Amino acid sequence: MRRVLREYLGELKKIDLETAIIIIYSTLILLFVYFLRRTHFILPRDTFMERLIVVGAIYVITPFLLYFVFRHKPKDFGISFGNPRLWLRDVVVFYLLFLIILVIAFKFTNLKNVYPLYRKSTQGLSYFLFFQLIQLWYMLGWEFFFRGFMLFGLERKFGRMAILVQAVPFAIVHFKKPQLEAYGSIFAGIFLGLMGLRARSFLPCFLLHYMIILTADLLGIIL
Repeated sequence: MRRVLREYLGELKKIDLETAIIIIYSTLILLFVYFLRRTHFILPRDTFMERLIVVGAIYVITPFLLYFVFRHKPKDFGISFGNPRLWLRDVVVFYLLFLIILVIAFKFTNLKNVYPLYRKSTQGLSYFLFFQLIQLWYMLGWEFFFRGFMLFGLERKFGRMAILVQAVPFAIVHFKKPQLEAYGSIFAGIFLGLMGLRARSFLPCFLLHYMIILTADLLGIIL
């Protein structure tokens, strides 16, 4: 028995420690968010908005625990402006492309009955703006977690294959979304990962993703 255990321990020692910690830690955080029950910290009467605020904070704060452990610089996790001239152009070009796709999808599918996710935002401008403010915070945390912490953290070991690694859990957490959106998230995760590495920043991923979500909310109200 001891010999078998020693052999397994020997195999474990061959795994890069930082990479293993990032993957395990990310998985634990995603599971924690999934099983997180109702909280009553900020907006006890509005559970949907409360969850966006709390989960956004989890996505933003928890990666920094490892940031201090590994003593990395902010740019090592994509916290950088990178090359704005490059990625601002990319964001504009791809937003226009996704805008066409969104209009077609909302015209011929049931997405217009799904968005905006916060149904009260259809009741007036104040509700809509409040929702967008909270959603902006949530998307900042979301993109930092996947296209900052995971993508750049795993790039050191996997290189560009980190794009595919982070795209898997990203797609899985879309399992409750409409079927078309869930399947599309596989390719969206790969595309956003490529954009992040190309820009050396998670910011263009955050900006583009939020612009798409904002447009989806507007189309859901208009169409």
